[in-house]
Amino acid sequence: MKIVLLLCMMMAVSLGISSKLSHAKKLEELRGSKLGKTILNLVNLHSSVEGPISELIEAIEELIADINTNIDEVEYKFQVRTNEHNSYVAQVGQQLQDAEQDIARMIDVIDNLLIPRRDQIRNKIESLIEYDEFNRKNVDETTLLRQQEHEAYLQQIEEDNDALDAIDDAINLVSSLSNPSLLQIKNIKFTLKRLSSKQWNRVHQGPMVQALLQIALNQNFSDQGILKQIVDALNEFRNQVVEAMNALTKQEQVNNEEFEERLEQLDNEHREFQRQINQAQVELDATDQKLEDCNQFLVQRQADRLQYKSQLDLENETYAVDTDIHTQTANELQRELPIAEQGLSLIKSADFSDIKI
Repeated sequence: MKIVLLLCMMMAVSLGISSKLSHAKKLEELRGSKLGKTILNLVNLHSSVEGPISELIEAIEELIADINTNIDEVEYKFQVRTNEHNSYVAQVGQQLQDAEQDIARMIDVIDNLLIPRRDQIRNKIESLIEYDEFNRKNVDETTLLRQQEHEAYLQQIEEDNDALDAIDDAINLVSSLSNPSLLQIKNIKFTLKRLSSKQWNRVHQGPMVQALLQIALNQNFSDQGILKQIVDALNEFRNQVVEAMNALTKQEQVNNEEFEERLEQLDNEHREFQRQINQAQVELDATDQKLEDCNQFLVQRQADRLQYKSQLDLENETYAVDTDIHTQTANELQRELPIAEQGLSLIKSADFSDIKI
């Protein structure tokens, strides 16, 4: 029995020593933190005024409750901030993606559609202008050729009329001859010389008339047979000249009709070229305007892209700072909570009144 009592006393002494060592360790830990020092100061103040221990315990419990509340509030606010951050990043990220898609689409439209179309229309207009200039050149050349042909026609008609006048004079003179005087022969020779100086390649009887004229000139018109042949030949020659003039006039009419038709054809081509040029110019103006609009839109979307990137960078930097602040605050509260709990445990201990702060 004595042994049992001795063991119990030894155990009590041992537990008391252990409890004191544990309290000493807790005091040391409390002194190592700012909050712990605050709690110890509060305990000292409470001891000096000899207030009820329950008030001190209640104060420490309220402190622990405040720390827990702060932890929950910090976590809640950070979760709200995180949700706002994720929503903002998603929104601006979508805007950035839309801007990049618009930029890629505009570059594709400009490089692969509008610029090739503009160049194609420009080349078409240049070709049409060249065709139209060639058309106008053809008009000038055709008109000049027609003028030259008409002048040649007028000159030939004038020469043929002169030939007809000379032929008529020669026929009248030769037909009236029986015993010509020297004056008549002189006049006839002059008239026949005029005839002989004409070009006879346009009439069938030309060479023969020239030969007869030469014979008549040499014989002074003494042979009546030759005179009759000359008159007949002159009449035939006159008829051929008239026929040649009629044919030349008819050909002139044909040439003029062909000229008018050619001019009308060229003018129709000219009007068609002008219509196509005007239409192509309208298309070119529309394409240039579309190109200008797309370039302005591209510049705007490129500026938007830079803005969205800046907004994302700023938000990420701000969120990183907020995350650091949250982490530091949460860690500080998590450190303070066990200290406060340790202070509460110390105050509630049975040997609190024997502990020296």
